[in-house]
Amino acid sequence: MSATSQGNPEEKQYNFLASLNEDYTPNSSDEIAFLKKELDVLKNANPFRLAELALELQIERLRVVEISNARDAALQRLSDAYASVRQKNDYIKALLQDRNGDESAVYTISLDKGEIESLKAHISTQEQIISQLRQQQQSQVRPSLPAKLSDPPPYYEEQKPANVAPQAVEKHAPPAKLLTPNDPEYKYMPPDSDNPVDLVNARNAALMDIPLPDNPPDATLSAIVIPPPFSLHEFLAGAPAVLRNSLANYRILHNVTTLWCPDREEHGYMYVPAFKCSTNPRIATAHRWAQIDVIGRMSKPTECFYNKEGVWYYAGSYKAFRLDYLSTKEWMQLSNETTSAIVKETIAGRKNSSPQNTYETSQLYACGALKVACVGLQCVGFNQEVYKSILDHSTKFSETKWKSLVAASVASGTSSPTLNSGPSTVGTPTGSGHTTPNPLVKTPINARHLNRALGSMISSSSSSSTGSPASSHLSTPGSGILGLGSSLWNVSVSPGTPVSPCVTVDAAAKKVFEGGENLAVAEHYGKR
Repeated sequence: MSATSQGNPEEKQYNFLASLNEDYTPNSSDEIAFLKKELDVLKNANPFRLAELALELQIERLRVVEISNARDAALQRLSDAYASVRQKNDYIKALLQDRNGDESAVYTISLDKGEIESLKAHISTQEQIISQLRQQQQSQVRPSLPAKLSDPPPYYEEQKPANVAPQAVEKHAPPAKLLTPNDPEYKYMPPDSDNPVDLVNARNAALMDIPLPDNPPDATLSAIVIPPPFSLHEFLAGAPAVLRNSLANYRILHNVTTLWCPDREEHGYMYVPAFKCSTNPRIATAHRWAQIDVIGRMSKPTECFYNKEGVWYYAGSYKAFRLDYLSTKEWMQLSNETTSAIVKETIAGRKNSSPQNTYETSQLYACGALKVACVGLQCVGFNQEVYKSILDHSTKFSETKWKSLVAASVASGTSSPTLNSGPSTVGTPTGSGHTTPNPLVKTPINARHLNRALGSMISSSSSSSTGSPASSHLSTPGSGILGLGSSLWNVSVSPGTPVSPCVTVDAAAKKVFEGGENLAVAEHYGKR
């Protein structure tokens, strides 16, 4: 049995008896005792315990393998660290030798200095060659040929001819053309100050730098006489087809929202709301704010009409460009008429607006929540043909409409005011208390935009189908204000001339804040 246990190494490997020893050579009595003891152990052995012991042995073997691998890795790291330390020590020794001035270090530095010296010598040689070439070039006699615009300047670094700078100045003599709003790179730069006076002066200075067009407006313009109660839209709707085509898109400039440059009256700027309120077409109680294009169709030349105190004038062709926004301090200094006009234009697209909405909108402007854009107006021309056609149409329109009004008043049997023997004054109440302007008298003005005093005597002849004299004298006081139907305009009329009642204010025209509707629908708006 002992021979079997000694001959099978696998059984000896998994044997759990620690007392067994391969080198043990028992005698006969000891062998019997050992066999008995082993027999007792085998009888009392648990088979499950044998399996657990086998698993424990396998786990212990795995642990031994893992420990051996960790030991090998640690040894490898130690060897790498040792090699790195040796390299660093060698490098430190080399640096110490370089600092102490070894022959190898001196030899390397001498090579660097030699290269530097060679480069310096090469640079000095090139400089000498360049200087010699310049001297030879200056010593040569050149024929005096006129310089062309395409030729480059003869020198870039040395002395420049004296005639180069004047030619450049002469080629760019007019600086105003470089600052016109027509250029794409033009951009108005407002001043840093928030003083309203400084802001207005800066805008006027920018307008003054804009050159005048080739065909500027006339110094003296005649007003467009439109008999009430007709509006400008109705007046232009009855114009000839050629004139209507020329004025297909036009713009109305009102006195309360338009300012003109004092030094150059042809240019100016106007106040335009940057945001507008409109009502949702699906929901009547829902309103929305939207940012608008303040320039719009005025990015191209647009025919403009100017309204001052109910009197219309043809201003000319204008293009718009952006300046800046109105500050809150400037808003506080605006007149009530100007702020009311801006607020009404802001909420014009809102239905069922109330005084509360007007007040809230004005407060939004006062606190800066809403902005007012200052849009520059550049005069680009004055169409003389359109101007003369409008005046001719005004004369014919006045004759036709006034005759129809007089005939209607006579047919209705109402008493019209008559004049006593002797001259009477236009604009003074007579008879029933109406003013009596002569519609055939044109009203010339010396300034289109500014409230200037008219200091010259202007005479205008008028004729009537009822037997009025051939000419009537129109006197202009020195302190008169621009306008038609003012008490300062005196017209001498012979007795017996029929006079029709006149309304001095064109209410329909004053309600228009945004002109330029198509003339095809102008009559529709006039009927409304």
